[in-house]
Amino acid sequence: MKLEIPFDENIYSEQTTLYFNQFWNKNLKKNKERIYWAIPLTIVGIFLVKKENNLGFFSLGIGIHYLINFYTYYRHYKTIKTKHFELTNSEIDGQKSAGQSTILEFNEEYFRYKNYKYDTKIKWNAFKNYQVIDKNLFLDLEIGYKPSYILGEKEVGKEKFNEIVEFIKKKSKQFGKN
Repeated sequence: MKLEIPFDENIYSEQTTLYFNQFWNKNLKKNKERIYWAIPLTIVGIFLVKKENNLGFFSLGIGIHYLINFYTYYRHYKTIKTKHFELTNSEIDGQKSAGQSTILEFNEEYFRYKNYKYDTKIKWNAFKNYQVIDKNLFLDLEIGYKPSYILGEKEVGKEKFNEIVEFIKKKSKQFGKN
């Protein structure tokens, strides 16, 4: 099955935002837990230090440690987020100037992806996983930090999208096998 999908800036932006959030949400939740520990431990530490209890220094130290880790991770997240969306905007500009549709091909031997930069065929055993999130199909490669190919129901229609998901379910038995 071969699909020719015209580039849509809004859909692309939605998909890259969804991908970014899926990748980072679990880690941001863990980072929030740091602040939930940092604030009470710091307050208790300050209170105990004022009461001249040496255990307060221990509590204060752990609280400050959590605060520093929270801030460091949050700063890292903000940097990565800025870079991600700069790359997204750059890609949108490239897609718009090229004026080409993206071609996706799903066949028994491989998945093909062709846009203005790439024309690649990927054997099914190179994929690690697939997910359907908010009516978007993510095909995750078995390399790096989960690079994905994304196809949205908005791009192909509900019937075709469901047909592709069923095809991928069958092909997923070959994922990660050499």
